[in-house]
Amino acid sequence: MRRVMLRMAWLACFAITATFSITVQAGGADAPPKCNSGPKARWTASDKLSSMLALKGFKVRRIGDMAGCYVVVGTNEKGEDGEFFFHPLTLGQVGSRLR
Repeated sequence: MRRVMLRMAWLACFAITATFSITVQAGGADAPPKCNSGPKARWTASDKLSSMLALKGFKVRRIGDMAGCYVVVGTNEKGEDGEFFFHPLTLGQVGSRLR
């Protein structure tokens, strides 16, 4: 009987830990990426990003900045609507949040 109780306690602890881990990971998924791009004076112009995205098939509604990244609100080449994050020095995509 004691072994059964120990196993049940162990399983309960495992289940709680696994649930907490999944919740924490899912909660962090909405956080925007951080680009650590330095001062804005060194950033590539947002017009260049807009032109590059238009050639790729994006429909850009707005470009802003958040956490050191460019944030593009619009539709990507697949037709998915959302926010797309780009590094302001390399103009490489570093993340996205689809709607």
